[in-house]
Amino acid sequence: MRRVFALAVVTCREGLRDRSLYGILLFLLFTLGLNIAVAGFFMRDLGKVTVDMNLAALSFAGLLIVFFIGINLMAKDIDKKTIHLVLSRPFSRGEYIWGKFVGLVLLVLAALGILLVFSICTVAVVRGLYPDYFGGFTWAIFFWAVFFIAMQLVLLCAIVVFFSAITSSSFVTLIFSMASYLVGISLEEVLFYLKSQSAQELEISENLLRLLEVVSWLVPNFAAFDFKLEAAHGLGLEWARLGVSCAYGLTYVVVLLTLAAMLFNRREFN
Repeated sequence: MRRVFALAVVTCREGLRDRSLYGILLFLLFTLGLNIAVAGFFMRDLGKVTVDMNLAALSFAGLLIVFFIGINLMAKDIDKKTIHLVLSRPFSRGEYIWGKFVGLVLLVLAALGILLVFSICTVAVVRGLYPDYFGGFTWAIFFWAVFFIAMQLVLLCAIVVFFSAITSSSFVTLIFSMASYLVGISLEEVLFYLKSQSAQELEISENLLRLLEVVSWLVPNFAAFDFKLEAAHGLGLEWARLGVSCAYGLTYVVVLLTLAAMLFNRREFN
C-alpha cells in the first residue's frame, strides 16, 4: 500500500506540473463567473439554470482533465521508457496500475475541489441576489450531485487506466475512453426509447436490441450518476438509489482495475 501511495503522489505531482491543467481551471473559473453575469437573462428559471450550469461546468472540467491530462500521464511512462525504471524497483505491475489510478484520481479530485469552492460561491451569490428563484434548492442535494460527478470521473479514470494497460497509443486510449463515456451516458435513453410504444413503428430488429442490451452490460452506465436534474429542481433523493449507484460505480472500478492489472502483466515492453 505504501508503494502504491508513493507512486500515486508522483503521478499527481506530474499532473500538477502540466500547464494544460491551469488553462482548464482558468477557463472553468471564467465560466462560473460568467454565470453570475448572465443570471438575469433567465429570470423565469434562474435557480434551475444556475445550479445546472455550475454542475455541468464541474463535470466538463473533470472530463477535460481526465481525457487530456490523465491519458498523457499514463502514456508518458511508456513513451519515455521510464516504465522500465519504475518496474525495476520493488513494484509489481498490479501496484503500478493501482498507483497510477490513485494518482490520477487525486489529481481530478483536487481540481474538482478547487472548482467546487468557486461554484459554491457562485450559487451563493446568485441565490443571495435572487432568493425567490431558489425555493426548492437545498445544498444537500447539490453536494450529492457533486459527489456523483466525482464518482463518474473516478470510474472514467479506471476506464482510462484499463485501455492504457492494453495499448501504448494515447490516441487509441482517448478514442476508446471517449466512446465508452458517450455510449455510457446515452445508451440508457436510447434503449428506453427503442422499447417505448412510440418506436414500434420503426420496426427495430430484435438482433439490434439484443446487441444494444449486451453493450449496456459491458459499458458502464454513466447516466446512473447524473443527479443534475434533482439538484436543479430540488427533487428528493432515495437512499436506496444513492447506495446502489455507489456500489455500482465501485464494483465497476474494481473489475476494470483487476482486468487492467491482469492484462498489463502479460504485456512486453521493448
